[in-house]
Amino acid sequence: MLLKFWGTRGSIPAPVQPEQVEQKIIAALEAAGREQINLLNAQSIREFAANLSFNASTVGGNTTCVTVEVGDELIIFDAGSGIRELGEYLMDESDPWAKKFGFARGKGHAYLFFTHTHWDHIQGLPFFKPIHVPGNTFDVYHVHKYVPDVLARQMEQEFFPLQYHQIAASFQYHLLNEGAQVEVAGATITNIELKHPGKAYAYRVEADNAIAILATDGEYKSLDYTSTMKYSKFYANADVLIFDAMFSVRESFVKEDWGHSSALIGADIAKEANVKRLLLFHHDPASTDAEIMRVWQETKEYLGQQQGAPEVLVAQEGLELELKNPPTVSEFSINDHVEKGVIFMTLSGKFGAHATEQFRDHLAHSLQTYQTDKVVLKMENLSELTIAGIRALVDARRTVLTLALVSVPENIYRVFELAGTTDFFAIYKDIDAVLSALNSHSD
Repeated sequence: MLLKFWGTRGSIPAPVQPEQVEQKIIAALEAAGREQINLLNAQSIREFAANLSFNASTVGGNTTCVTVEVGDELIIFDAGSGIRELGEYLMDESDPWAKKFGFARGKGHAYLFFTHTHWDHIQGLPFFKPIHVPGNTFDVYHVHKYVPDVLARQMEQEFFPLQYHQIAASFQYHLLNEGAQVEVAGATITNIELKHPGKAYAYRVEADNAIAILATDGEYKSLDYTSTMKYSKFYANADVLIFDAMFSVRESFVKEDWGHSSALIGADIAKEANVKRLLLFHHDPASTDAEIMRVWQETKEYLGQQQGAPEVLVAQEGLELELKNPPTVSEFSINDHVEKGVIFMTLSGKFGAHATEQFRDHLAHSLQTYQTDKVVLKMENLSELTIAGIRALVDARRTVLTLALVSVPENIYRVFELAGTTDFFAIYKDIDAVLSALNSHSD
């Protein structure tokens, strides 16, 4: 999956001022002089500019908007002022990467997730050009029930010349439960509540065997292990954690209940969660690029004293991160979703003694979350099964009304045979076969 950043500030847009531009030009020219860059060579200038520090460049001034591309599918997180820039990009038919989405021709489709509805996360939507093109469609996902109403109210005539009902594109809203998991665009997306006025939600996005966490607005008021453990588990093993670094540590202590955190708190949580990269985000609109760069350097220094620390990056407009890991068979993982009252669980990797507790806990959580006792286990991604794994499946069969196994690889089926347990389970060749059986039982 490919992450792109269109807005990284918090609260309110913070454009670079003319005197700041002048200072950046001076800093860039001074740096070019020190490095003896040939200013008569266009290629040398471009390469030099691409690697400028924030003193001579900028993190940008737009508020929150991040996209995740999975194949040819587009997922948008939040609609701060950065979404206007995204809209300009999507409408540019001269760019083949943008053209493939089809928004300029009214053939575009995207998924739009909202973390919450504070204005720095919704204010750009009326200026997002693709919503004004007939034929474009958007599936909008939200945990707050009032999201559709808030988006409409910000376009009332007192605030904006065009009203919500005049939007040309089509919107389909999907209300998510807290902690719910949804599968869209080849990605599995889960949410967790963050402490923030009015509540905000972080999203865990899993695709291409990689994990990205968007935790844009959150306060971690209590920092003991018991209080942060639920976040560490949710952020666990992420390839990147996009973290609210609006305050300094001192400000986060003084400004209690403002709903924001700091880079150093993020560093501790990221290390505890075994995160690979910590991305500092939701920059204070009052912070200059130089101040944000100092926070970045101090965070690296803080983590430099610790073993196994994550890499620290700064979110800036135009940043792109491609996350893709080769599939592993050394670990055990479970993904699930519910459809028509049946829980479908995909088991991957090695199902041995080390995985039985994980399987039991996941099954119990899914049964409680989805309130159904019909379970189908998809096993095509299993590479290994031990007797401990079979024991866990036997125990699971006793706790549910229906437990079916589907797409069992030959080597895994042979283990069932050697254990003499093939008749313990309802085993089916494919999903169509198991659905047909379930339907016949319901009739």
